[in-house]
Amino acid sequence: MKQKRRFLTILPLLADAAGAAGLVLLLPSLAAQFAEPSTINVLIIGGAFVLYCTAVYLIRKLEPAADAERLSRLPAWLTQTITMRLLAIFFALVLAVLLLQQFGYWDSIFVADDRILGAGESASFFVYGPGAWIAASLFYVLVLSASVRVTIEEESRNYVGLALLALLGVNGMLLLGTAVLQSTQLFSSWPGMVGAFGLLVVLFAPPRVWFLAKRPSLLAALSYFGLLLFCAWQVV
Repeated sequence: MKQKRRFLTILPLLADAAGAAGLVLLLPSLAAQFAEPSTINVLIIGGAFVLYCTAVYLIRKLEPAADAERLSRLPAWLTQTITMRLLAIFFALVLAVLLLQQFGYWDSIFVADDRILGAGESASFFVYGPGAWIAASLFYVLVLSASVRVTIEEESRNYVGLALLALLGVNGMLLLGTAVLQSTQLFSSWPGMVGAFGLLVVLFAPPRVWFLAKRPSLLAALSYFGLLLFCAWQVV
């Protein structure tokens, strides 16, 4: 059991190392892919979002360590429902904006003529289409902030494997998000790096906060902080 707990301590470090390796190996090709908006990109982001939600849900299902509450240094407000709900809503809105961008929506709204489209088509194009993507993205609010019953016990054989898959799933979405942000070319120089880092923290730190609340570790927190910095540097 002690050996298992020791391995659980380095688990986030392994996941972050894999995330950094993924950035080095895959980021250039992914950024080039997302630089040209297409339906394929929407499917890639949508599929990754489903896997991401599954990963976050798995993290929330993990049983906390016995001494988690005593060792945790996280502020209480950080894991409150209202905090997580607001962060999830922001993530959902950013995701919806990126999906619409890959559909070419933001370019087409300036050339679409509602006098030609008609009332029904205009409503579908300007209201129902974007609304559907926003609604789908808001599913993340339930995943991140709703009450979850812990069912993955620390003593079970699947605990380590599921925890690793969950951490890799979150880091995989972080890699994808970094590629999309890099493809937009909205961030440049040091101010851009600071802005990109702040955005990545708000978007992707909450799942790791849940994990740290269950398995407190300063080393794991610093490791993820370093990965986020590396991602922000790659965005610029």
